[in-house]
Amino acid sequence: MPHYMLVLRDDPKVFQSYGPDDMQRLLAKYNAWSEKVGAQGRLIGGNKLQDEGGRTMKLASGRVVTKDGPFAETKEIVSGYFIVKADSYDHAVSLCADHPVFSHQGVLEIREVDYMGRPEP
Repeated sequence: MPHYMLVLRDDPKVFQSYGPDDMQRLLAKYNAWSEKVGAQGRLIGGNKLQDEGGRTMKLASGRVVTKDGPFAETKEIVSGYFIVKADSYDHAVSLCADHPVFSHQGVLEIREVDYMGRPEP
């Protein structure tokens, strides 16, 4: 069964007005969604990513260069990810219809994982 990575993108400015209670309610929504999809045997894993830090690597002038980042030119940051099992893209979309990322105007990108001939975990 195919696996799909759900890439979560958020505008960090949205959360500047959130107090501790708001963040706890949002976390509860994420936990409830994870438990629901997990109970269906569809959740492989997922994590929030740190808002700050990270590194970007690329080949430049014949050598690998590492820079602090990633720093996007847009307002959005990649804030986390999930991996789910679904029968198709349409099935993955239906699993995500009530994802909590939409409660704060975030974006969810769905990408099929290509295991390149290796067995799925």
